[in-house]
Amino acid sequence: MAAHTLSPPTRLLVGLAIAGGGLLGSFQGHAQAQALPKPPCPLVVPASQKLLQPRRIQPNQVQAKNAMGCLSPADAVYGADGCPLRMCGAEAGVIQLPEP
Repeated sequence: MAAHTLSPPTRLLVGLAIAGGGLLGSFQGHAQAQALPKPPCPLVVPASQKLLQPRRIQPNQVQAKNAMGCLSPADAVYGADGCPLRMCGAEAGVIQLPEP
C-alpha cells in the first residue's frame, strides 16, 4: 500500500514506527557500549546472615564514608571499589549513656 493512500492518522503511526525503529537501534548500540555490571561483593558476614551484608556504595563515596568512622556495629569499612571489607564490630558506634 502506498503512503499517499493511507489516512493521516495511519501515516502518523507508520512514521512513528519508522522513527521508533531507528531510535531503538541507537539504544541497542548504546547498551552494548556500556560496561558489564560489577560482580557482587564478597560476603563480610556469615553466609547464613547474608541479608545483613552491608550494601555496596559508589567508589567516589568510600573516602568520605570511611572518614566518618563506624556509626554502628552493623556498619562496615569499605574498599576502593565500594565493597565492604569488614564489619565494624560489636563496640562500634556504641555510646554509653549516663544512668538516670
